[in-house]
Amino acid sequence: MEIQTHYPKNPILKTYIEYYYFLKTSSKDFSSVYYSFPNTSHSLNIHKNVTCDIASDYIHVKENNKNNFLTIVQGKYETPLLVRLKGRFDKVTIIFKPLGLNHFIDRPFACVAGRSSQIFEEWQSDPDYISFLNNFYKTENNIERVKFLEFFLLSKHHNLNQYAILQNAIEQLNNFEVEHSIEEIAGNAGMNLRSFSRLFYNQLGISPVGFKKIARFRHSLKNKLFSDNFKRLTDIGYESNFYDQSYFIKMYKKLTKDPPTSFFKSIEKLADNQLILKFFSQ
Repeated sequence: MEIQTHYPKNPILKTYIEYYYFLKTSSKDFSSVYYSFPNTSHSLNIHKNVTCDIASDYIHVKENNKNNFLTIVQGKYETPLLVRLKGRFDKVTIIFKPLGLNHFIDRPFACVAGRSSQIFEEWQSDPDYISFLNNFYKTENNIERVKFLEFFLLSKHHNLNQYAILQNAIEQLNNFEVEHSIEEIAGNAGMNLRSFSRLFYNQLGISPVGFKKIARFRHSLKNKLFSDNFKRLTDIGYESNFYDQSYFIKMYKKLTKDPPTSFFKSIEKLADNQLILKFFSQ
């Protein structure tokens, strides 16, 4: 599976988007099956000529020339998501940082992406979106496509209420040098625990506790895969605040279906090593 990676050019979009990746296949016989793993980021996938079958633990996307454009958004999930791709593909995926997509939609994130995968319809009634899609797919040049994409995204951009509170909470949840309890983070925001948890879930589609678990997993993943020095799994777990080794193994089994040792032997890195997937033979 060949992927081309591009990064936001506009300084505003750099605040909210990690990267874009393009997948294009030319054969109707193309087929790929893989696990995607829980992440703190959100992906928005824009396709041409596909249809999809979606359930809580899998998504099957296949070529269908009767459909024109289809956009799929991933919400939060805490177990691996099985992805099946089949046929000719021409898609772009936007990887939004936590709270990133919120600046381009009018409803709370939990209302838009309350499940692991769903059809994204927030822009469907906007004629500018249809115009963007037509222009986007008229060119084969991905650099030009990024220009069209960013022009459209900027037209949808708006400020998010309580962004500073939520962003500060995310930074504390991602801080593995100083451990912050959810109660402490809520207090730092000047909110009681119930109100804070409700706001957090509304805008991120997951509880603060659930987010923290995924953040720990992603931190340990990067620590293991991108460290210059060899590190034992015990140290990897400890540095991501998995103080109990049995709990570290238990969480990996839940989030990846494999214990850590088996998991790290089975995955592949794509999109400038930012996309971590486990492929299955067919």
